[in-house]
Formats: sequence, structure tokens, C-alpha cells
Amino acid sequence: MKRVVVTKYGGPEVIEVQDVPAPEPGQGEVLVRVKAAGLNYADIMQREGYYLGGPTPPFGAGFEIAGTVEQVGEGVTAWRSGDGVMGFCSNGFSELVTVPASNLLRKPDEVDFTRAAAIPVQYFTAYHALCTLANVRAGQVVLIQAAGGGLGTMLVQIAKLRKAIVIGTAGSEEKCALICELRGNHTIDYTKTDFEAEVAKLTGNHGCDLVVESVGGEVFDKSLRCMKTRGWMIVLGVASGEVRHVDTSHLLFHNLTIAGFHLMAYTQDKEAMEAGYKDLQAWLASKQLKVVVGHTFPLEQAAEAQKQMAARQTTGKVVLTPA
Repeated sequence: MKRVVVTKYGGPEVIEVQDVPAPEPGQGEVLVRVKAAGLNYADIMQREGYYLGGPTPPFGAGFEIAGTVEQVGEGVTAWRSGDGVMGFCSNGFSELVTVPASNLLRKPDEVDFTRAAAIPVQYFTAYHALCTLANVRAGQVVLIQAAGGGLGTMLVQIAKLRKAIVIGTAGSEEKCALICELRGNHTIDYTKTDFEAEVAKLTGNHGCDLVVESVGGEVFDKSLRCMKTRGWMIVLGVASGEVRHVDTSHLLFHNLTIAGFHLMAYTQDKEAMEAGYKDLQAWLASKQLKVVVGHTFPLEQAAEAQKQMAARQTTGKVVLTPA
């Protein structure tokens, strides 16, 4: 079977598609035939070697999949052959992958496998960041950086479902139009407009109740200045690779809260995951939530997919599909 392997740390050229033996499910595991796999910026960070706690090369890439159950291992009773599933795993950019049974969720009937592969990481990150951690409420002003990407489109929609006022930044007219389509209140094309100045104008110099930041570097610095007194910032990533250190006296005198977020800590919270899945089902059934897949690539073009994502040439979620 085919598997995408990162042979060493480096650029897209270190990615190889290799023929490897098909895995067998062990105790408590499920063998899944992958129909689609989600590409995340964390995949790029892992390949480049600056993802904290990430795997050491060579390693199979990808950690988000949708597919059908092929076989169940000993002790697995919740799943059976043919079930449509989505979830979190290792070696996800493969034709077949073994997954702990507890890491799988039932694929909602409302979405196909391609869109299902766009749900586990992006949806649950957006849901838990906004609902479980920040408890976003009606009328709050939320600034979402990189709002035209896979995660950003989920953040915009869930913030709106919570009746927040959403300001979304993006790097093109196309992405700004997508944010408007998803009911974002204001869009800022940061290639043409200084988002810090525009946020000040939009909020009457009061700032935002919540900033959701995933870029780092200068974007983090400016986002910090977009927060209102007693405002929150949730840090979801450092896509620029530029880590920032915070002046704690600035936090002190402005009563600011900065929280880091990593999804895997929330996937272990059964009650929170059940609440998120219940809302997902309701929002999909009522057509209030749209899973935005902007690009699909064959598994063999994993390197090109990562290259385009890193260059910010993609809109919405990027998905890989085995042959």
C-alpha cells in the first residue's frame, strides 16, 4: 500500500510516497481504509522539525482521516466493518491506517468523506477554543487571524453561531469574499490594509473581546494591541515560525489574558468531545455549518499540497485523497 513518509527534516522535497506493508489492527485498534486525509499546518511544522513534541524522521505523515472500517482488533465492540468514520491517527496519509478505537467518530451522514476529513482537527479546534475555553458570548467582538483557511472558516462560523461580531483577516480578495459568505461582519485584507489600524477604527478604539491568533511574529505583536482591557487572546499556532515573548507588565496593567490551545488535551475530555459532536450534528443537519474544502490533491502530490499551503495559496481546507 502507499504511504507518505517524511524522510528527514526539510522542505517539501523530503517527502516520499513509499510502498509499505499493510498494517494489522492490534488490541483496541481499528483498521481504516482511508478515503480522504486532512492536511494541517502542523504537518508542515512537523516536516520542518519545529513542532514541539513532533515525530522524528523517518515518519509517516498525516494525523486526520475519514474512511471506512476495514477490520477491528481484539476488544473493539463500538465499530464494525463498513462503518463510516473520521478521526485522529498517526500515518494518516496512507491507503490503510490503524487507529485506536477511541480516536474515531462516526462520519455524519450530511457530509461525504472528503468533507468529513476536514472536520476532526479544524472543527474541534475551533469549537473548543471558542466554546469550551473562551465561552464566546453574544455581542462580543472576535478578531480571527487567517480567517480564510480551513481552521479560520470554522472559527468564523462557530463564532457567528454564538452570535459574536466577527472581524476576519485574510490575504486576498477571494478569501475576504469567503469570510463574508460565511457571515463574517467585517473583513480585512492584510496585504492592502494595516489590520491593527482597521480594528481600532471598527471598534472605536476599544479593541476586541477575543483575538484568535495562529501566525506569530509581527501578527502576534499587533494582535496583542488589538485586545481591549480584560480581553482574551487564544494562541492556536505559530505558522510564521517566529515565536514571541510577552511583556508581562503589559498584561498586568491592561488586565489581559493569553491562553495557549492544543487540541489533543481536549480530545481526552469525553464530556467536552460529546458536547462538540452533538453541536456538530445539529449544525450540519440544520445547514448552519458549512465544511469548506478548497483544494483536493492525490496522495502522490502531498509535497505539492504542502508547498501551496505554506505559500498561502490555498483557501479553506486542503484534503489528500488516496487513489
